[in-house]
Formats: sequence, C-alpha cells, structure tokens
Amino acid sequence: MSVHPPPGTALPAPVVDAAVEWLVHLWSGTATVESRADWQRWRAAHPQHEQAWQHIEATNARLRGHSATGMLTAATAVSTLASPASPRRRHALRGIGGLAIGGAAAWMGYEQLPWRGWGADLRTAKGGQRSTTLPDGTRIVLNTGSALDIRYTDGLRRLLLREGEVLVATAHDPAAMPRSFVVDTPSGRIRALGTRFTVRHDGGSASNTSEVAVYEGAVELSPARQPGATVRVDAGQSARLTPAAATAPAAHTAEPAWAEGVLVASDTRLSDFVAELRRYRSGMVSVAPEVAHLRLSGVFPLADTDRILHSLAQVLPVEVRMPVRCWVRIGPLNGS
Repeated sequence: MSVHPPPGTALPAPVVDAAVEWLVHLWSGTATVESRADWQRWRAAHPQHEQAWQHIEATNARLRGHSATGMLTAATAVSTLASPASPRRRHALRGIGGLAIGGAAAWMGYEQLPWRGWGADLRTAKGGQRSTTLPDGTRIVLNTGSALDIRYTDGLRRLLLREGEVLVATAHDPAAMPRSFVVDTPSGRIRALGTRFTVRHDGGSASNTSEVAVYEGAVELSPARQPGATVRVDAGQSARLTPAAATAPAAHTAEPAWAEGVLVASDTRLSDFVAELRRYRSGMVSVAPEVAHLRLSGVFPLADTDRILHSLAQVLPVEVRMPVRCWVRIGPLNGS
C-alpha cells in the first residue's frame, strides 16, 4: 500500500483539524512522553494522517526557512526547561505561540499569504485599514490585507491594486492638462469618470476576478486581454472584471459597510459569512458541513472578531470552539 494518497487528493476536514490540533498541542509546551507517543501512533494509523502532517512540516519549513523537525524539537525541549510558572518557561512559550500561528496559517497555502504585498507603496495587514489622501486630492481607503502601488505620471493617475480592496473617491485633477484616473488589477483596468467606487481583487482567487461597485458617478471596465471590450458601470451598479471580459452591470444599493468598520449579513449562509470574516482574522476558522447552511442577519463590529465569533453561538444553534485564538471551529451544538 502507498504511504501517501495520490498527489492532489483532498484531505478530509477532520484529518486537517486533527493535524492542527496535534500541532497546537506539541507547540503548547504541555506535551508529555505519552502524548508524543499518541501523536506518532496517530500519524501511523492512516496514510492521510501522515500526509497531513508532512504538509504542515513542508509548508512551515518553506515559510520559516528552518526545518519543521527543528521547530518541533525546540517545542518539545521547552516542556522540560523549567516549571510552567517560571519566567524562562513563559518566555519560551511566547516564542512557540508565534510559530503555532504560522503552523495554522500553513493550511491557507503559500499563494494565499501576502508575500506579493510586502514591497507595495501602501499595504494593510489582515484586519487593518488605512486612509490616504493622494497628491491630487483623491481619497482612498485600503481594506484588510491589501497592497497598492501609486504610479502618477505627467499623463496618467494610476493605482495598481495587487490584492485586497480599495475605496476610491476621485478629485478633479489640478494639472494643467487633466489626466485620466485608473485602477489596474491583474484582471484589467477600471477608468474613473468622476466617481466614488470600490475595487476588490482577492490575490488567492483562482478565478482572477476583480469586483467593482460604483456609488457615485461611473467607471469604465477594460479586460486585460480585450481592452477594447469596455463596459460602463454607473452609480448604483456593480460588475465583475476578468482578463477576458467584464460582466453586464447589476443593480446594488449597499454602501461599503467595511469602510464604516462593520460586517453586514442579510439572510446570509453561515459558510459565506465565515468566508468573509476570514478576510479580517488571522488563523483558521472552519465550519462543519452540518451547520454551513444556517442563515443569519446582523451588523457585526470588525474591530473585535472574537466578539463576532462568540455572538454566533447566541443567534444560531452552533458551538464555537476556540482552543487557541488562531484556530476556531464552528459546529453543531454538543457535537451532534
């Protein structure tokens, strides 16, 4: 029998959850000789268990530039350094806590981590926002996990959105020869026609799609591979832009709630709500299939994602488990 399942085989969610649970335990400093033996037995019990653990080790070695075996050896050693109450022990555990966050993040995949944003002119961390006034008076607000370059020239006012989301309120160009204002994404170009609008491009999305919503004025969308196939989007409309085409505009009325610091749900599936919440919270948040279909409505403050998670148990028949802050599981009540 093969040691590993065929490449590309999706791992069941319970296997992934168990692998991360073992990771957190081993890095917590509370592991014992017996529990480490249990961990080894778990790895040997099924090929998928070993595949899950090897994925964590390989990804963390790539992310951290050190061997994952070395990290685990260090974590194991900390459990014998001193008593749990000693300052030395607390200091070591704080360091291991940072590695545990990286281990949970490993399951997001290398391409979904914000490497591409590190060299950007403006960027925000997950959960952060940033407001800026550009030299021409244009106001922009970057949403969570965003990266943006500013490329103003004598002939063009250009923003390059590498990933994330930006709210733009354009100003009249003070230059003697007025310049066009554009936002470029990997999907194409959005040209402002005196307007206020948002552009969202999720860097980890395989669809390579940008979402555009207009609140005042209008914009013109030009696909990257079909620049002549432009589509106009007016106030109160939204559309999607891919490298090949722009969709027909659809009506929308909602203002960008995130710019007001809130996340709004309106008869939204729990799985969809959590997918949006993940944009603002580091670590893992998983939803059991048994409760993914539940729906909720409400306004939730983005400044406190822990509060959002705990409130779910008050409005839905779900249990929210949070072994550590970087790892949350939402499932049915009493595990039923």
